[in-house]
Amino acid sequence: MRAPKNANFMDVARKAGVSQTTVSRYFNEPDKIREETRKRISQVITELDFVPSMTARALAMSRSHTIGAIVPTFDHALFARELNDMAIHLSDAGYALLIASARYEPGHEAELVRAMIGRNVDGLLLVGLERDPLIYDLLHRKDMPYVTTWTIDRDVPHPQVGADKFAAAHEMADHLLDLGHKDFAILEFPMANNDRARTRLRGFRTAIEARGLVLRENDVFEEEPTYEAGGKVIEALMARPSPPTALLCSTDVFAIGALLQARKIGVDVPGDISISGFDNLSIGALLDPKLTTIDLSVRETGQCAARYLLDRIAGKAPPPVSVAQHRLIPGSSTSKVTARPREVPVKPTEASPKS
Repeated sequence: MRAPKNANFMDVARKAGVSQTTVSRYFNEPDKIREETRKRISQVITELDFVPSMTARALAMSRSHTIGAIVPTFDHALFARELNDMAIHLSDAGYALLIASARYEPGHEAELVRAMIGRNVDGLLLVGLERDPLIYDLLHRKDMPYVTTWTIDRDVPHPQVGADKFAAAHEMADHLLDLGHKDFAILEFPMANNDRARTRLRGFRTAIEARGLVLRENDVFEEEPTYEAGGKVIEALMARPSPPTALLCSTDVFAIGALLQARKIGVDVPGDISISGFDNLSIGALLDPKLTTIDLSVRETGQCAARYLLDRIAGKAPPPVSVAQHRLIPGSSTSKVTARPREVPVKPTEASPKS
């Protein structure tokens, strides 16, 4: 039997031996029908090549069963990992995920937010907290459920899920400080339009300065997240008369590039310099030396973001802030300082003479 060219709800209901209301419930509230009935309807949908009109559903229910997600870039494994788990959780609830890249451009993000609202998404995921206040005003006026990820700041009145990057960066710096390091360099993303980068740097800096040390301006590098950037920076550092003993990288991509280039130019890691990463990319554990890094629980973040938006859509009031637990993963790319301590600048105290 050939399937109707344009099968509809009535065709599915007739062939499955159920009412159109049951077919509608299959798509909108699948938990409210028996498993045997769900399987029968699913089989008929396959046989008829039935695709429900999302426009018709949206008009009938005032919902599109679509969630929008706007990330800064698709060229980062962690965003993909987060969105993958978010999409799975949403799919189980009958929702599809529509994604777009803002390319780290605030103006483009604003355009995408308006486009998502124009497509009648039921909720929206955004990355970071820093954006034009008019965007938040628009979301509130449209009563659009939204959630921000990748930055936690309890002083900001916006819903947030994800790991605390300040605390994670602080812990990584503390780890190196506890190993005896006093002279650091930091390789970070460009700071412009990136509150996540500034938050990480603040975490690194706060930990270092809490030990009475100074992070000099020329010890902070801003680069696009590439392996080549990591290699370039490690070469520049090791060419100094007194190289730092530790390089804190804000992503494993930087750290892996630095490790590979260090081996190429004959620099011993961690003997000559300790290198740490951030993000826990799977390749880091396969390197020699194994990379010391931070796991940001991005899969948990994606699931939490999905749950938050689904709860808001359902009219519930979930907690406005949900912090995913980060985890420091020690590797052999960092170790105690074995060389003679270098002279490094120390912040003057009231008891110490000032020049």
